[in-house]
Amino acid sequence: MKKLFGIFAAFLLVFGILAACGNEGNSKNEDNNKLPVSEQEGENTEQTEEAFPVTIKDASDTDVVIEKKPEKIVSLIPSNTEIVYALGEGETVVGVSENDNYPEEAATKEKVAGMELNVEKILSLNPDLVLAHGSVAAFWEAGLKQLKDGGITVLVVNDAQSFDAVYASIEMIGKATGKTAEAEQLIQDMKSKLDEIKKKAESISDQKTVFVEVSPAPEIYTTGKNTFMNEMLEAINAKNAAGEQEGWVQINEEAVVEMNPDTIITTVGFVENATEEIKGRAAWKDITAIKENQVYLVNEDLVSRSGPRIVEGVEELAKAIYPDVFGK
Repeated sequence: MKKLFGIFAAFLLVFGILAACGNEGNSKNEDNNKLPVSEQEGENTEQTEEAFPVTIKDASDTDVVIEKKPEKIVSLIPSNTEIVYALGEGETVVGVSENDNYPEEAATKEKVAGMELNVEKILSLNPDLVLAHGSVAAFWEAGLKQLKDGGITVLVVNDAQSFDAVYASIEMIGKATGKTAEAEQLIQDMKSKLDEIKKKAESISDQKTVFVEVSPAPEIYTTGKNTFMNEMLEAINAKNAAGEQEGWVQINEEAVVEMNPDTIITTVGFVENATEEIKGRAAWKDITAIKENQVYLVNEDLVSRSGPRIVEGVEELAKAIYPDVFGK
């Protein structure tokens, strides 16, 4: 099970906003609006062309120079892939990891990464850009160096552990793909949806304590503070039973009994009948969540991937924990 959690942590727990234009920029936009459509299009095209080259300081503290708009992208982790597709650049994706399954089209791309990085296959795809990730960069350090030595541009996206960090990831990939405006709009849409959820959660007076299981017995792991999943619980006015712990932590059954959560959430979709297995644990029979049958399985991808669907994950948690407020 430890190996399974390692895979989960490496590939699924991966777990700023653009500044407004100044007065000078606004004035330029007003002048541009007076131009004939053809001239406006010409100026917009020129501005797009001038967007490259761009220099981005990535999660490895490296100044990465992207000379031109990428036409072929390899993404090494699902959250990066989902961001690229959400920005409308899915057609540029030529390689993904074995864990990529959303959108459906992503699953049909060449598989270039699993527990190991297939450097040879990546090089054969001749990508303009490889999107790596802070959560796995250390595991693949040698392979990523080979790619760089082979003339491939590698950008290490931050390992987001908060909503703001997810937004920063989207901004980074937006800049790398020439989709800064689309990235800003995506972030604003996510923030608006999250604000709606938070507003609805304000009506909750009977706050529930929730234990989240991200790896099953006998080596149980949960989420503590300073993780985006803890932030998700806070957004819906739920108390994290392990909120005093730091990061993603292993915990024993006795500790969960002492916590006595009102609700238990499991993200362990790879275990058959995961909720029944939890409810059948003899040591947990007196826990409130077990006695009141408040044990739920949520979509692992929605609550574990630090990408554009993370707000959907918040909503799924809300519906499971507070069905009377958010519906089922």
